[in-house]
Amino acid sequence: MQIPGRKGKDDDSWSEIARRSVVVMGYRGAGKTTFVGLLAVHIDYLASKGSGITYHFEPSVTNFPRVLWGEILRKIRNGDKIDATQYSKAPYVGRLVAKYPKLLGKVELNIPMIDLAGELYQPIMDFIIDSRSQNFDYEKWNKEFKQKLENFGITKDDLQFINDFIFKGKAYLITINLAHAFKSISHSTNNASDDTVQLSQDEIDKLLDKYLNIVTNLIYYRIEQGDIPHVGIVLTHYDVVRDYVEGRLGFTPLKDEDSRRKLMNYIGSIIINPLKDLRKDVPIFISHYKKPIRPEPDNEAGVMLPDYPKKEYDKIIEWFKDILK
Repeated sequence: MQIPGRKGKDDDSWSEIARRSVVVMGYRGAGKTTFVGLLAVHIDYLASKGSGITYHFEPSVTNFPRVLWGEILRKIRNGDKIDATQYSKAPYVGRLVAKYPKLLGKVELNIPMIDLAGELYQPIMDFIIDSRSQNFDYEKWNKEFKQKLENFGITKDDLQFINDFIFKGKAYLITINLAHAFKSISHSTNNASDDTVQLSQDEIDKLLDKYLNIVTNLIYYRIEQGDIPHVGIVLTHYDVVRDYVEGRLGFTPLKDEDSRRKLMNYIGSIIINPLKDLRKDVPIFISHYKKPIRPEPDNEAGVMLPDYPKKEYDKIIEWFKDILK
């Protein structure tokens, strides 16, 4: 396993993959798997219009086989909810690999999903903070980190991927469950049901604090290394809070950028302000999905699609193009 600055014989090949990766980060229940599934569904939609875009999934751990992604995509297409506790049991469950010559040229885009609030949290924080000390025991840290991940049945190759994705990825997409964010500030969303991981207000507070702490520290570490990543935010489960946001608060984040910033500040400036200090161009994307209402008039190929914000996913793919230049 190689840490940035510690060159190994396979480091170049791993790093090449990492440098064309957009890492989807989140805690269990943040919406990582659903977001990446929606991205794959959107790619299918674009492909049906003759755009030349293709994708496939590269699985990782043995308990998350490729066939499981077929079931995830089937549920998303039907607008069925995904049980986070069933599908997110490991800190790294593989990656979506996309090719889109029209926008990305010959570049192959990797989109791994990594849980930064679970078992990965403490060892990564230890490395970021303690590695600055002259007394830092790299061998001890490396051994403990590997042991933690091997307990999940993760392979040596996956260990290397996780390391390079986290420390060398081209960009981070930070996922935040809006239902959790609103609950953490004690605001009702008209009793809308959220069937993601059920957490108390105190548990959500601690989870978001720990999660955002490592994200900002990780980006600071990258800046110290002279390797500034791009950063974007994906606000998931918008359907759960939409009536409250648009009816009570008067924000329309799906229509204008100013409302997105207002929404971010409303759920907590502690989230967006540190990131804006690190990078001035932090886009905010909105995600949600539900059962389709009617056939889409522009879906001539008959691709089964849920009701989701297509324009948001168009913007995400355009962002991929910009950051991979």
